[in-house]
Amino acid sequence: MLNLKNISIATLLFGFSTTQALAHYHYHYAKVIKVDPVYQYTAVKQPVQQCYPVQRTISYNNSHQRAQSTIAGAVIGGVIGNVIGDNRGSTITGAVIGGAIGSQAQGPQYSTSVIQHCETVYQTSKKVRKIKGYNVKYRYQGAAYETFMQSHPGNTVKVKVKVSPRRH
Repeated sequence: MLNLKNISIATLLFGFSTTQALAHYHYHYAKVIKVDPVYQYTAVKQPVQQCYPVQRTISYNNSHQRAQSTIAGAVIGGVIGNVIGDNRGSTITGAVIGGAIGSQAQGPQYSTSVIQHCETVYQTSKKVRKIKGYNVKYRYQGAAYETFMQSHPGNTVKVKVKVSPRRH
């Protein structure tokens, strides 16, 4: 019958044997035979400022000019009303109508100007070649091996060697 004590001993022995198996690794250095860079091409986007002229129209009401137009229209309308009606009522009516016409005749004023509008856009200017890593060929104890490495290894590469008994 399995009990907790037997399970614990079995687990401990398994863990010990696994640790012993891992302890049979050690490191040596192998001679590098050849190193070839591996390139990656990426598009580079650069900010470019683009400017162009834009026509802007602004409307505004000039109250001073509007008042002058209203007064001028009232004076002219009063004179015309006086000539036509030859009485005070016609003069006042002509002045009111002339003032209203003068006020409406002076509509909104417009000002047009050209301004420079600029914005930043991103353009793909070129493709850049960057080193992604290195294909490395090396020799250890007479045998040739290959691997990919992120950085240049130099003249030697560190190799992990596992020692185990030979089985017949």
